[in-house]
Amino acid sequence: MQLFWMEMKKIFSWKMMILLAFVNVVLYFLLFSFHIEYFPNGRPDRDDFAIEQKFIPKYGANINRKEYGDFVKEYNQKVQQADTYLKNDPQADDAGITSYESLRQWDDNNQKQSNYHDLIFFKRSIDEFWELQAMEGSMEQYKYRVEPIQSEMKYAEKGQKKHFQTILAEKKYPSYTDTVLENFNNVKTNLSIILFISVAIFISPLFLRDRLKELEPLQYSSKKGRRVYRTKLLAGLASTAILTTLLLFVYLSIYATNHTSSHFQLPLHSMSSYYWYDVTFWEYIVWSVLAICFSSLLLGTLSMAISTIVPNTIVLIGVQILTTFVMIAGVAFFLIGDTFSIFHPIWFVPAGYAVFFVLVVGLMIVVGKREARRDVL
Repeated sequence: MQLFWMEMKKIFSWKMMILLAFVNVVLYFLLFSFHIEYFPNGRPDRDDFAIEQKFIPKYGANINRKEYGDFVKEYNQKVQQADTYLKNDPQADDAGITSYESLRQWDDNNQKQSNYHDLIFFKRSIDEFWELQAMEGSMEQYKYRVEPIQSEMKYAEKGQKKHFQTILAEKKYPSYTDTVLENFNNVKTNLSIILFISVAIFISPLFLRDRLKELEPLQYSSKKGRRVYRTKLLAGLASTAILTTLLLFVYLSIYATNHTSSHFQLPLHSMSSYYWYDVTFWEYIVWSVLAICFSSLLLGTLSMAISTIVPNTIVLIGVQILTTFVMIAGVAFFLIGDTFSIFHPIWFVPAGYAVFFVLVVGLMIVVGKREARRDVL
């Protein structure tokens, strides 16, 4: 047990922690900060999000006809308020705009009307007018909620088409935008990239470091013998798990500042997206986090296997760059980024993880047996 803690101490050296902190600060600003600082990203996304936060507690996942009628009444009341505002604005009168409807139908060739439209929406940036546009988008989505599903069915494969037919039969129509879901998909993809790079840097030196210092003959000739390798392997896995947990806690805490908890209980079908499994948004987050943890542990194992067999630091860096590229291009963007996506076969993600697991564990077994037989004298 003492050797285990000594290996953990070596892995969590102060030099490595400073390097990881620096790398994560850089990666945060390159990959992560945009999806936090600019969420929702501009208008009308900001107004869509505000409306959804207001109406989700009131209407729930699916809006029925009565609730839609209430929604229209509220919209009409806001239109009346907008009409009053425009009637009392001399600049609106000068531009020939006397009502909200005339503002909606503004003539792009009329310079005064064009200027006034820009004044309302961009210079004055009046929230009520942007909110009206967002509400109109929600009303359009309700009116034409069936057509997008039917359109997808035209180009769907057999299994996908059957799934879309089930959606129509069960009337699982989208009621809200995909603003929140799209943001989280970007967050989790970039978070997985940050984690993969961090784990690769963190675990890679584990075995190579002792071999370059010619410590292995001393370690393997000790009382513990070749079991030292297994202890170091367990220390590496434990360290990977700790690092993954720590980084997930930090980045997900930052993500929490997007205040998307209002959407946690919504099923995915209500957020204008199509998935094989109609879990809630919260369950989707949990599954995504588990996928990131699983992938991170596999990468840690793969990094230790690479560290065992490479001859020097230069080769280690080259191999890890290639490995990290494959992890980002294959795992981050497809297995993690497209979790449950209906636009891949239903078996695609499970099969991808199964192949990844078998390859990594198989390589680790081969490397472990090689290490058990290797002559270190």
